[in-house]
Amino acid sequence: MARVLLATPEPIGRRLAGPAIRAAHLARVLGTEHDVTLVSLAGESVSPVDGRAVHGPDAIHPQDHDVAIVQGSVTIAHPELLESNLPLVVDWFDPFHVEALHRSSDDRIRRMDLIEGARTTLEQQARRGDFFLCSNEAQRAHWLGWLAAAGRCNHANHDDDPTFERLITVAPFGVEQGARPATGRIRSTFSAIGPDDPILLWAGGLHDWLDPIAVVDAMPRALDENPDTRLVFLAGPHPNTTLGTMGIRGEAIERARELRLFGRNVLFVNQWVDYEERLEWVADATIGVAAHRAHLETSLSHRTRLLDHLAAGLPTVATGGDPLTAALEAGGAARTVDPGSSEALGDAIAAVLRDSTLRADMAANAARLGVERSWENTLRPLTDWLENPKPAADRRPGVQTGFNAGQAADRPIGRALTRARMHLDDGGPVQVLRRTVAAGRRRLGR
Repeated sequence: MARVLLATPEPIGRRLAGPAIRAAHLARVLGTEHDVTLVSLAGESVSPVDGRAVHGPDAIHPQDHDVAIVQGSVTIAHPELLESNLPLVVDWFDPFHVEALHRSSDDRIRRMDLIEGARTTLEQQARRGDFFLCSNEAQRAHWLGWLAAAGRCNHANHDDDPTFERLITVAPFGVEQGARPATGRIRSTFSAIGPDDPILLWAGGLHDWLDPIAVVDAMPRALDENPDTRLVFLAGPHPNTTLGTMGIRGEAIERARELRLFGRNVLFVNQWVDYEERLEWVADATIGVAAHRAHLETSLSHRTRLLDHLAAGLPTVATGGDPLTAALEAGGAARTVDPGSSEALGDAIAAVLRDSTLRADMAANAARLGVERSWENTLRPLTDWLENPKPAADRRPGVQTGFNAGQAADRPIGRALTRARMHLDDGGPVQVLRRTVAAGRRRLGR
């Protein structure tokens, strides 16, 4: 049994966003075999996932643990984790540096600060981490670039495992298991929705890198065949109040007003739904919808809202271009269209609403995929690693790997001195002399 410190910058309480959901389920799964201390930099609380205590940042003491797992900006706030010798797992499930490109677009200085802060955080973590987690193969390729730039794609890690799976592996978000919740939550909230009206549900936050306006613009096409169709956005303020208000929410409301659909066919829930209640909303829908634009964030994303579709056995209609919607479509649980076409999105929604047999098949496939993607399954690479947690091969005592990013070895003199010390340790003065002569001959072209 390992003493595991698990820290997230996000608040953990009744209302959870993606990073907090993941941290809470990590604690639940790992807690069956290990002594897990769950920490939120936002303060003490109780996890709604399993009722365990959530500690504040005062509980971060590297010397009291055998391994640490960190998300996001935790290491910036607590550099003692980077400075310790504790085996460090870095949870890179979310490319937050790419999300930063979309934040605070109306405040240039704030936006630059967010981007720079994300870059600094990732560079530090890339140099120090012992085991890295990500959500899909596209992310893994992206993060391997960061690790290579930090000097981690070196001979020590290669000789330990030429696939580098022992350094970075895919361990994505999972799907909550259990009985399907009773339906009726949406219809009981909005009295205007009749018992047989089709409901399209946007089951997550309205973030600036997403495209809810495309779904609003798709409504007239869907309403041609199904005039009683309702589109419902779960659109309350983010639990992390430091993130500020996303401008896209106001734009979506304004577009619904322009189309004269606001309050009638397009409805907004103005609070962040409690974690324990969210599947009640999802299970009351007919189709889950999601849309995004074509940009870098999309290609690296792992949309957690789609996993709630699986948990509730809900068919999905979405824009494609990201790994998870591709997997759902391949598994028969989703229909996708290219980003940027509200007409194609409206046609796809109408086609799924039109065919009750298709919807039933998609729902069954969604439920099946949800079972396959349980948290216990997706986190197995981490639970296996924790059976013998240890530093990465290049961070073990006595291992020399060359010239790490940011060191004085980047300069010619420093590089020569560092190389000389390595040859001295490796083969003594004779090797230093032999290598120096050989280098001189190369410079002379002999």
